[in-house]
Amino acid sequence: MSETLVAAQDQLLYTLSWPRPARSSDQAKPLPETLAALERERLAAGAITRSDAKPPFGWLIAAFLLWLVFYVPLAYLWIAGWRPPSAWLRQFLLALFGVHSTALLLGWGILWLGQAWTRRSQWRRFAASRSLEHLLTLSPSEFERWTATLLEGYGYQVRNMPDTSDHGIDLIVTSPAGEIGVVQCKRYRGTVGEPVVRDLYGTVVHVGAVRGFLVTTGAISRSARAWAGGKPLELIDGETLIQLLK
Repeated sequence: MSETLVAAQDQLLYTLSWPRPARSSDQAKPLPETLAALERERLAAGAITRSDAKPPFGWLIAAFLLWLVFYVPLAYLWIAGWRPPSAWLRQFLLALFGVHSTALLLGWGILWLGQAWTRRSQWRRFAASRSLEHLLTLSPSEFERWTATLLEGYGYQVRNMPDTSDHGIDLIVTSPAGEIGVVQCKRYRGTVGEPVVRDLYGTVVHVGAVRGFLVTTGAISRSARAWAGGKPLELIDGETLIQLLK
């Protein structure tokens, strides 16, 4: 492996890895307005990824709030000496409290188990895709999700963009240092040329991101790498992808 390639991979690992040494440029930045607008489009289109997916616990929160509103005053009255005027009402309230509390505990338990199972299934699928040939069998959307999992493994928060209005952005990532980046995923067998890198840089400048990532299963041409030199771009080809997985 050439010294140039080793140096490029070392810089890439420095950029991706967390924790990493602090630098003066590593400071949290707010989401640029253009990206904020894209985020609103994404939410309106219903684009959801692993890191965005929220479990359906709205009803659990509502049930818990109802539990607080109903039973906390009753507990206060009970401590103060109040008792239901009839035995059947007392038994009904106790039964209702038991059923309500048990349902809440079961609901949170099932939710936790479901999330744990989902995470385990995702990482199993991720671990199975550790060769370029396997990655090339993925659809473009599947490769985007695979890339999201890879970046999440390095501590990034990842948002997916809807295919219908991605504006040249497949993923929006936030580093642990708070830096906002945009990602383009290219499931190619061939070579990614300079025009693709130029477009990515234009997108980074347009949306006000700190960094741009090009992730591809193919190769990246010398002219593309040369043009990206000195710019806030990270070019990750298929060979580097496999090295990062190792």
